[in-house]
Amino acid sequence: MNRGLYLYPAISVLSGTLLALQFHWGAVVLALLLVSLFLRKMTFTILFLCLVFLFISFLNTTIQEKRQKTVLTSEPETVDFQIVINDIPAIDGNSFVTLAQIKKEKVLIRYYFSTEEEKRKFQYVKPGFVCKVKGQFTEPKPNKNPNLFHYKNYLAHRGVYWVLGVNVFEKCADKSTWKHALINLRFNGLKKIEREFPSSTVGVTQALLFGETGMIAEDTMKAFRELGVVHLLAISGLHVGLVFAILYYCLLRISVTKESVTWIGIVFLLCYIVLTGASPSVMRASSMLIVILLSRKVASKLSTIDSLSIVFVMLVLYDPYSVFNVGFQLSFMVSFSIVVSSGVILNTSSSIAQLVKVTLVAQLSSLPIILYHFYEFSLLGFLTNLLYVPLFSFIVLPMTIIVYILSVEWLILLHKHLLDGIQWVSTFIASFPFSTIVMGKPPFLLLIGYLIAIYIVFVWFEKRKYMLSGLLLIFWASTHVLINTYNPYGEIVFVDVGQGDATLIKLPYNRGTYLIDTGGEVQFSKAEWEERKSRFSVGEDIVVPILKSKGITSIDTLILTHGDLDHIGGSAAVLKEMKVKEVLISPNSDEKGEMKKIMKIAVQKRVPVKEAWYPYSWAGDKDGLHIVSPQDEEYEGNNDSIVLYGEIGSLKWLFTGDLEEQGENEFIRNFDLPIDVLKVGHHGSNTSTTEEFLVDTKPSVAVISVGETNRFGHPHPEVVERLKRRGITIYSTGENGAITYRFWDKKGTFSAHLP
Repeated sequence: MNRGLYLYPAISVLSGTLLALQFHWGAVVLALLLVSLFLRKMTFTILFLCLVFLFISFLNTTIQEKRQKTVLTSEPETVDFQIVINDIPAIDGNSFVTLAQIKKEKVLIRYYFSTEEEKRKFQYVKPGFVCKVKGQFTEPKPNKNPNLFHYKNYLAHRGVYWVLGVNVFEKCADKSTWKHALINLRFNGLKKIEREFPSSTVGVTQALLFGETGMIAEDTMKAFRELGVVHLLAISGLHVGLVFAILYYCLLRISVTKESVTWIGIVFLLCYIVLTGASPSVMRASSMLIVILLSRKVASKLSTIDSLSIVFVMLVLYDPYSVFNVGFQLSFMVSFSIVVSSGVILNTSSSIAQLVKVTLVAQLSSLPIILYHFYEFSLLGFLTNLLYVPLFSFIVLPMTIIVYILSVEWLILLHKHLLDGIQWVSTFIASFPFSTIVMGKPPFLLLIGYLIAIYIVFVWFEKRKYMLSGLLLIFWASTHVLINTYNPYGEIVFVDVGQGDATLIKLPYNRGTYLIDTGGEVQFSKAEWEERKSRFSVGEDIVVPILKSKGITSIDTLILTHGDLDHIGGSAAVLKEMKVKEVLISPNSDEKGEMKKIMKIAVQKRVPVKEAWYPYSWAGDKDGLHIVSPQDEEYEGNNDSIVLYGEIGSLKWLFTGDLEEQGENEFIRNFDLPIDVLKVGHHGSNTSTTEEFLVDTKPSVAVISVGETNRFGHPHPEVVERLKRRGITIYSTGENGAITYRFWDKKGTFSAHLP
């Protein structure tokens, strides 16, 4: 076959796989394949080969999907289990999490330490341990908000359908075999770094040597992500190539024959995949090198594009669900683009010019994937990659390998200063305004447009039409921003923040964006050994990502109804990540400790804070959103929540915060306002939503913002019964996930994220 013809079977495999998993994307890939075959006038043999691979991949994926089922069952009470640990456990604070095997099925194990001494003992639990435990199965929780990471699907794609909550570890025994040798070598290497390296360098060192990113500080990861160089904290294809080149050179220097070097290299690469955690980039790069080395044993040598295509076919047929892995998508998309553009890249004599072109190709080709999964991209990414890629490839990585092998104290100290300096500089640069631009998640057709536009840009690059290429990219990116910003549809989203409140109001044509409360989680004091490095935050992990996914970077008004943590705990993240034009709070609610902290952040960000009560004039919509409570300046808790009334999308809404019976009675006495949609007060507590209040307001829809399982028993059964007796449609974030009302002109529709 001629150079590059293996690419067509690879595209056929991708199309067949996606047709079985996500038909619309499979149809797009198939259409592109057919157009390419037609334009290049491929022979019947190639057409037949593509058809065969299309059928095989579709059949293979369908069969594997049908086999994706569990043989285990959940029991209502605690049960004894024998588990075999086959993965390196993650210990963070008081939690122990690992993948294990029960009856030949993978399950996720979750256990919480009761003492610091127990935590120390578990540091030595490694792959190959067999443990007797008592616990109970629960199903992984589905994603309950739009556009966020779907953890349940992620586990299912790895063949995991149950989480085993362990109550007691009775005993564990090391029964590791030769099968666990490599992974235990990785385990010992990670532990060595934890013991011998300074704490500030442990995370980055583990990432560079063994592909383990769990110990990297959140601030460092965030800074690298915003600079567009987070890929350097994973083991990349360049990383694999560099390590292999060092090995190859050293073996030749000690007079090992080329024949032996080839076989030693293949064995090394196979071991290296396991040692580094088998990430997509390592799998791709190592497999490509193995295919190229083996092809040298036969008459016809494979080109880089053909070896890349063969590896893609093998990996996708082995695991069809890998196409959903972000790392897999980025690795193959960037590699494919660089290989296809190699003619243009190598046609430059200057090494610096070649680096510029490689970086540009990598940045452009990854853009659609980055936007689809993360909704934003780094404006500094091109410049930072020009600096960081050579820095990490030729200084940081070789030095890290040498320091790990020699473990000399002065080298470790020098290595610490280098990494600390890089982390400090990265955090400093990432703090610059406009270091990233938030675009929002592109819709299906817009995403296809990005792929087509970038393909055209690559074609124009070869013809040196640089100005046209830049204009096309600016035009399409501007179209993306305008569609998200000036969308004719408006929406009201009751975000599922667990036991708390957060409501987004986004009006059509960018007439206004308002956020009522931000959710929050109650923080309990813990001993130092119990504190986790990666702590969950409602603001950072739910509210801000949802806003970014919708292309929102600016909040016209942030309304904090009152000072309870479950309503304002996520505000710090919103104030730090978003441009907030003003904050409204209930009078004197900043007397509470948490509200004081948030007000301090607002002052630092120069965001005006106003105390608001009836009849504070505030126009949220063209017809006005009105504050109807509180009615005085004295703050008494829930009954002094800011309550908003207004007409949006042809419906009349009442957002009540944590208003209780006393506040409801005051509302009845002072107002005669019809209501279509009631945001039920205080999460459905029996202290709210009285019969008299419902009789007076006559809502047709009630939305309860509540945690799925909460210690307060919300919503109260009597409240639910009152609503049902009156024929009111009930939506609950606890059961339905996020609730969205999407409207255009005078028509709108409610939808629940979970059916």
